[in-house]
Amino acid sequence: MLLLCLQMKKIALGAMLVLCFSIGLALTMVSAGVLAALSVKHVSKRWTGFSVFAQRAPYFSGSLMLLVGVYLGYHGLHALF
Repeated sequence: MLLLCLQMKKIALGAMLVLCFSIGLALTMVSAGVLAALSVKHVSKRWTGFSVFAQRAPYFSGSLMLLVGVYLGYHGLHALF
């Protein structure tokens, strides 16, 4: 968007669009972080096994990403040959 505005010689418009997008993105990310922190606090009070689940979640996530990578790599190589 900024490059398009630079090409049209509307530098102020491009800068304003980038600024507004950045502010919106920052607000969204901060809101998601606050919501996640409050949810974890709320869930950990109600579910006693949540700490064990939270400790094992990175291993599950890593395994899932590894499986997706192997699947995509296999199909990518299969498409070549």
